[in-house]
Amino acid sequence: KQWYQRRVRASCYGSPDILFQLAAYFKTGILLPSNPLLARELTLVAASQGSVLANLALTTHCSQLYAYHGKVAEEFLAEWRRANSEDLIAERARLHHGDLPQQEGETDQVFQFLLMQANQGNPEAQANVGRMYYWGQGGVERNMEEAFQMQQAAAVQEHPDAMFDTGIMLMKGQGTEQNVTKARMYLEKAAKKGNKGAYGTLGYIELNERSNVSGAVHYFNLSHELGDTDSTHNLAIIQSYYEPFNPDPYYAHKMFKLASDRGHKDSTMVSAEQLIQGIHNQTGNCTEAVRYLQRLSDQSNIVTRHLREAALEFQGGRYNSAFLRYLVLAEAEVEIAQYNLAWICEEFGSQIEYCKTDTPLQYYSRSAGLNHGPSQAYYANHLWSKKQFHASARWYARAAENSVPEGYFGLGYFALEGIPVGIVTVNGSAHYLGPDTNTSLTKELWHRCFEMGEDEAIIGCGVPLVLLTITTISPISLMIIILPYLTSLFLLSYLVTRATS
Repeated sequence: KQWYQRRVRASCYGSPDILFQLAAYFKTGILLPSNPLLARELTLVAASQGSVLANLALTTHCSQLYAYHGKVAEEFLAEWRRANSEDLIAERARLHHGDLPQQEGETDQVFQFLLMQANQGNPEAQANVGRMYYWGQGGVERNMEEAFQMQQAAAVQEHPDAMFDTGIMLMKGQGTEQNVTKARMYLEKAAKKGNKGAYGTLGYIELNERSNVSGAVHYFNLSHELGDTDSTHNLAIIQSYYEPFNPDPYYAHKMFKLASDRGHKDSTMVSAEQLIQGIHNQTGNCTEAVRYLQRLSDQSNIVTRHLREAALEFQGGRYNSAFLRYLVLAEAEVEIAQYNLAWICEEFGSQIEYCKTDTPLQYYSRSAGLNHGPSQAYYANHLWSKKQFHASARWYARAAENSVPEGYFGLGYFALEGIPVGIVTVNGSAHYLGPDTNTSLTKELWHRCFEMGEDEAIIGCGVPLVLLTITTISPISLMIIILPYLTSLFLLSYLVTRATS
């Protein structure tokens, strides 16, 4: 009771996120008695007081959801552009397979080793340390002055990425005085060394400093072809607003979405705005628009700090504390927290007093709903075990669209066993899974899985694919395939024997 009262008092003194923490506990029945109505009221109060987590948790009408996530997304973009030392880059670590980076700051052994190498003049180490200072990675506090000194030291040694970063900081006046002439010199050198972002930045200078749209498009295209998302975004801007280039709203939207899918933040916001409004007289798509906004809102500075705190608790072996921190974020609909919560209960459930039997499934399914591929495959496996084949096939298809090998393997197994679930679409290709065995479709799907090249895909799909091919091929066809190899083996054996003699 005293613990609860302390948190209520804290929320009254400007800590609305603590109020949302209580709401999460009331909603789930963990630490506090289950009370969904009270949880909802506390969430609304916390949201009205400015809690980012509470705003993310409100799942009402889609238009309201768009407004909540839009507000948080705009705040995140402002934080990201401001680049203050107290802001953090979102280190979205998933706990499985050692994916958790060290986050111990400047005392971390990895950072200390890099710093030692940088001080000895190693340009690669200087560039890496400079990036860590610039973005606040690995628990290191942002420091623009240190970042510039490190990047410039590597740039003098003609490190391509460092020349680019130095040029950007000079152009923006970050960590040093603004100097566009000097910035252009570094950027031109970086471009000649093959840095993909340098061409794009030269295009930006052509467009904004010289009003040379044709020159800008030339540079943007060079950079876009190298995979630079800023240039993709800028080409979309030109296609949207510059009359001499015959604006094409459909092509522009496609480019904005491409840049967003590759992680461009401004393109993500534009894509969301276009989707809610509709493209060129088309009906808007609120659900899809909210999905794009969530890419930004769950990178909020507040969310990032909570994720880091949860990760540190997990690293320290304090699994109960890590669970509670991830729980609050999971109830705020932060997908990576939902995934990590499910994973730690699956792997360390016996050591966590709050984990229940259905906790992994509950949060994997919510993570799947927010479009995380491995969670979708997990949920598809669960539905398969319950013989809910129609739904299972759809989740396998969604996992396959997110490049998860298990998605293709699952669909291939449906085709092999002749389980009738109707038409399933993957990346625009429709596949009919009917009551008859379709080994050709199975081979096609497993081959796509194998081509992903991951260990899971090579073993999980490659071995069954070889076995299926051998068991279904006719003897004559098998001999046609094997005979050249047997002939080559015989000739090689003969030549080795002769050489030995």
